[in-house]
Amino acid sequence: MSEVHAEPAAPTLRDLATAGLGLSVPDGTAQELDRPVSWVHTTEMRDPSRYLRGGELVCTVGISLHTDQDCATFVDALSRARAAGVCFGVGDEHDAVPEALLAQCRLHGLPLLVAPPSVPFSVVSRFVAEYWLGSEIAVARATNALVPELLSSLRRHDSPRQLLDSAGQLLGCYFLLEPEGGADSDDDAVTVPVPGLGTLVWVGRGDHPEPALLDLIARFVRAAQGERDIEAALARERVGQLLSLVERRMLLPDALSQLLEWPGFSAGEIACSAWPAGAGALVSMAFPDALIGDAPDLCLMLTVGALEVTDDLALPTGHSAPVPLTDIGSAIAQARIALTLAEHRGGRVGPDQLSTLESLLEQLPLAQLAPFKQLLIAPLAELDSQRGTQHVRTLRVFLACNGSLSETAKELFLHTNTVRHRLSRIQEITGRDPLQHNDLTAFVIGLWAADRAERPAGL
Repeated sequence: MSEVHAEPAAPTLRDLATAGLGLSVPDGTAQELDRPVSWVHTTEMRDPSRYLRGGELVCTVGISLHTDQDCATFVDALSRARAAGVCFGVGDEHDAVPEALLAQCRLHGLPLLVAPPSVPFSVVSRFVAEYWLGSEIAVARATNALVPELLSSLRRHDSPRQLLDSAGQLLGCYFLLEPEGGADSDDDAVTVPVPGLGTLVWVGRGDHPEPALLDLIARFVRAAQGERDIEAALARERVGQLLSLVERRMLLPDALSQLLEWPGFSAGEIACSAWPAGAGALVSMAFPDALIGDAPDLCLMLTVGALEVTDDLALPTGHSAPVPLTDIGSAIAQARIALTLAEHRGGRVGPDQLSTLESLLEQLPLAQLAPFKQLLIAPLAELDSQRGTQHVRTLRVFLACNGSLSETAKELFLHTNTVRHRLSRIQEITGRDPLQHNDLTAFVIGLWAADRAERPAGL
């Protein structure tokens, strides 16, 4: 079977205007809405042409557009740079689109969209990014929805057939598991080999799942078959119980070597890894030489020395530093904390990422962090929502640029004085100065608390 992946089509201005984002097209402006949009560029410069490569939708609130000459210079620069159009945000610097800007857009045939105060430019950027990265985002979203259900299926010791039925319900399709040599040779069939079991066949209407998603399901099918080995499952549960006792200091680490047969206990250093609950069978296939235990709330794995994770299991995982056997209890606790961080970030979190402010905040109750969110971030977010300003986004970029005004301006495609002005407004609103180290740290905590508060329950 051959897989054909077409290049994604670029979104057009018409797509943006009709996508329900809240953008509108003023009467009397150029209506070439079928122009493709290569990217979204936000700027308050009168002449941003040197930052444009062609096809961009240029977003602005018009801080530098107050005179007829300002508007003429701006639109002429966009036309020379072959920009796709302008997205003008009202409610911040201007209550309506300047008439001079409308006239220049008509003169140059440059399309113009209007963003009301309730539509931040980040919404426009996100739409274009997701349009371009549609297949990758679809795989990520499907994976995020599938993995928890498939892990639950493994914990219930479901059969491969039951696991495939669960996956099919989530994806709106059906999966067959044909024995080896028995799969249909139909050229249009979407199949993935499952070593030792046969061939996974997708049956459905419309676009089939991406190969990466089918490979993930095939891995879980193999793990489900492995869970039929009751003896192996019970052995992992026993290991999990013993490791949990060591973590709670109810069992001495030295006793593990007497109660369990694993050659790694004689090594100088042992590392611990933590995986989501129910992942024992899946992890066992990927790391056959490791000691794996299924505890009630997570899967624990011991390896000799630091683990190099080269096998993509599409699961979050946390890892400790290598320690002597006598310190294995602290390594388990370290891996547990790292897993908590990994479940929020995605991917892998190692010991080098635990000595960070984020890892410290992760361990604090959200109630202790609530004042930072309520006093520092909530007023900015409310103003951004009401007036279409970008105080929170500017603050995030300023933090990501390590407090550099010039780098922030470059990232936001703004003048340095514009960034300085926005930071001054943040100080006026919150009483805290982002240019002062202690206050900047408080903003870091506030943004982190705001993001954490928006997570789905249970994460």
